Amino acid sequence: MNIERASALVTWLFVSSSALYYAFSQYGVSSHRPWLIVAAAVGLALCFSVVTRRDTSLPAWRIPLLIVMYLLAIGSLLLLPYSYLAIYLVVWSALLPYYLGWRTCLAVSVLAALPLGVIHTFYWQDPYAWLTAALFWTFNLFAMMMSNVAIKEKSAREKSEALNRQLTSAQQLIHQAGRQDERLRIARNIHDVLGHHLTALTIHLQVASHKAKGAGQDEVKTHVDQCHSLAKLLLSDVREAVSDIRENAPLDWQQAVKALFKDLPRPSLQLSIADNVSIEDVTTADILLRCVQESLTNTIKHTQSAQLHVNLDKSEKGYSLTLQDEQVPTAKKIQLGNGLTGMSERIEEAGGSVKFSFNKHGFFTHVLLPEPV
Repeated sequence: MNIERASALVTWLFVSSSALYYAFSQYGVSSHRPWLIVAAAVGLALCFSVVTRRDTSLPAWRIPLLIVMYLLAIGSLLLLPYSYLAIYLVVWSALLPYYLGWRTCLAVSVLAALPLGVIHTFYWQDPYAWLTAALFWTFNLFAMMMSNVAIKEKSAREKSEALNRQLTSAQQLIHQAGRQDERLRIARNIHDVLGHHLTALTIHLQVASHKAKGAGQDEVKTHVDQCHSLAKLLLSDVREAVSDIRENAPLDWQQAVKALFKDLPRPSLQLSIADNVSIEDVTTADILLRCVQESLTNTIKHTQSAQLHVNLDKSEKGYSLTLQDEQVPTAKKIQLGNGLTGMSERIEEAGGSVKFSFNKHGFFTHVLLPEPV
């Protein structure tokens, strides 16, 4: 339980227990009013617990449940003449910024304070009801503002953490790409310097072999020919070694993926890479890595999944990347946000394709990316 839910529970407990104590003291056990307050308090607690659960299986019911909470809070104002019961509406107001826009919240804040003024003026005959309602309206606004600040702060923190993970994984690829460039530079230097000198040595030895022909020079010619053969063999070995160095070593894509999940409380990474997978192109590695990053971001924001399964395989069509979370789907239709849309565009620009779907386990993403020519 986070601190926001805990503080709301403590507030509900104090308001409800004090209201019930005074209600039973004033009206007695035989009266219906205290028992209706019990029902209203329990109903508010149940609605609050469902609305504030991130992994609720009834996301479409959040707004209706908020309306029920509003009606229960108004009902409690009608049952007992205690103005502090409007604290229920303060807690209710604090929930609104999580599900409604800020302008809508400002408009609804009036509805949160208006019932207190109307009920206590005309039903309980309280001469100071409108002043109390105005004060509670400011409390409602303050609660909404604090919730809005918390939402923005959380969003900024998540973006910062996501950028930090992206930077760390990108540094992994850049470092490996730098090593590839260094290998290529060394190969060129070996070819240009050592290869040139060996070629010149081979030519000079060939000339020396021709000049060593004649009487008494057979032994010298034999040694020169041996040196010529060794020089040619060494030149061949150098060229073969240079070719091997020029070949790009596979990038450690697995290490870059693990960097995305570093220090995350959830989800944990379940990574599987086929033995035949070898990524040598930095652009390809980066595209696949960005797909994992976007899937990770969606899993953190929209689910409570404890694991994210990442599988990379290779076939004649190219690279096959599948991503699967473990959140049982509640939505029937997939709505592509900016992140998934950007992923699709990035893959299509590289000549690949991507499919999003729901299965019995959760949200499933399948990426096909051809090998670069």
